[in-house]
Amino acid sequence: MGEKSKSTGIECHARADLVHRLREVIAEMGGFILLGPEHGNLCRRASSGEALEFVGCEWIIEAQGLPNLIHEVVHALFLGRLADDHGFDYGTIPLDIERRDHRQVLWEELACCGVSASVCAPLHTDPQRFVREWFAEQFEIQGVFHGLEHDHPAFCARVDAQISVPARAEELRATVERGHRQLSEAIRRAGGPPLPAADLLAMWRDYRETQLGSARLAAG
Repeated sequence: MGEKSKSTGIECHARADLVHRLREVIAEMGGFILLGPEHGNLCRRASSGEALEFVGCEWIIEAQGLPNLIHEVVHALFLGRLADDHGFDYGTIPLDIERRDHRQVLWEELACCGVSASVCAPLHTDPQRFVREWFAEQFEIQGVFHGLEHDHPAFCARVDAQISVPARAEELRATVERGHRQLSEAIRRAGGPPLPAADLLAMWRDYRETQLGSARLAAG
């Protein structure tokens, strides 16, 4: 199924073993992975040419690297199927954080950030730095879904306020656990290794402390 294609970016990947397991997971869902810096980070319907090249493929997941790929795969597992942009309704922007279904969108986004960070961290010489930088990069593009793309401090404050409510912090914890479990089980079925756990709340605390520390240095 397209194994010799030069466009997949998989065969020469440093962790081709894990990427192959992810490809098997997505193949079971009717999709194919295109990996490399020339691609986007998304799920879309396959073109007619891609459907011919990658026989039996109805969907394409594009990713610029392994962390992006894991992020996209966890989204697909949350949804339970492949769909354009993982079924997100852009008409719901700005999301209303007081609505459980809208809040769940945020929790799933954070779970994708956390799980992709924890799985890829051991592959880096400085795992803590990777987690810190990757989590920040992924989180800081989320404000657009809440109408706060131009007010990052307000978006952070909104997340802080939600996490300060025990029931809502539990919603987040349970969502991260579910995303990690679904990915772990899918990788295991494909013959892959166990995956490191993801402590999203610890990542969030580190992000906020690092961010506040940077602000203090800039002010000084």
